[in-house]
Amino acid sequence: MVNVYSAYGLTIQANMACPEFPLHPHPPREADVTIRLLAEVPPSLCQQEGACEMLPGQFRLEIPEVARYSVEEGKRIVIEPFRGAAPDRVRLFMMGFTIGALLYQRGLFPLHGSAVETEFGAMLFVGRSGSGKSTLAAEFHRRGYRPLSDEISAIQQTPQGLRVVPAWSHFRLCADAYDRLGSPFATRFDVDKFVVPMGDRYCPDPVPLKAIHILSSQDAPAPRFEVLRGLDRVRSLLENLYRPQFLKAQCTQRDVMQMAGTIAKQVIVAVVTRRRDETTTADLVRFLESAWAEFPELDLPEKN
Repeated sequence: MVNVYSAYGLTIQANMACPEFPLHPHPPREADVTIRLLAEVPPSLCQQEGACEMLPGQFRLEIPEVARYSVEEGKRIVIEPFRGAAPDRVRLFMMGFTIGALLYQRGLFPLHGSAVETEFGAMLFVGRSGSGKSTLAAEFHRRGYRPLSDEISAIQQTPQGLRVVPAWSHFRLCADAYDRLGSPFATRFDVDKFVVPMGDRYCPDPVPLKAIHILSSQDAPAPRFEVLRGLDRVRSLLENLYRPQFLKAQCTQRDVMQMAGTIAKQVIVAVVTRRRDETTTADLVRFLESAWAEFPELDLPEKN
């Protein structure tokens, strides 16, 4: 059985079910990317979690007791599951590490974060693991906003400007965030992750990128919104790339680095600071809505 999906602005044809990807409404004859799930192979002797090899146009990853993954030329993903590996575990690493490598090979700019559509344009939220990116996007979704992506948000440079391309149509939430949302319908995706569908309020089209928010937890009396200037913008973007080591040796490495400079010149990059123990996710959403309303023109950062 062949399924055709639409994600990251790409038509993806797969011989496996990938329910986190939206089905393509009008599949073209030829796909941009093919995903091939091969027959099970004997378990590997490799003991190193995430052992990978990177060559120009090639990326190979081996996850013990799960699968071997290969990404070629930004067009093909081949998966060899190890005997006895659970299908959801096989898919887990494909949706993360492998897709990240694919996006690098195609010259996109993948950030470790979530994005939502607003009246101003796409607002993107990045930060360290556990900083609340997915939880924040899910709260925006609960309040009526349309999400674009979760976990990996990809920026594409087009003749019309920078765009955030829509990714998969599900959130991946940790257990406490899942509980705070009232335990909606979900499936278990990993030991401590739940997959929550975005439903009809999912943005299927690319949206112009307006601002990137770096989530930070500090001992602050109230949330703060601080726009970065100068080289701090580029540094912060590179620090929040998704698995930047996967870019090593790829032919698009220079293009991706140049795109960091373009994004820094054209997009607001701001640090959002709050106290995690006192600022609820709903409070943070209201704070950001207020900050955007007080800064309605969302001017571009000053050029230095």
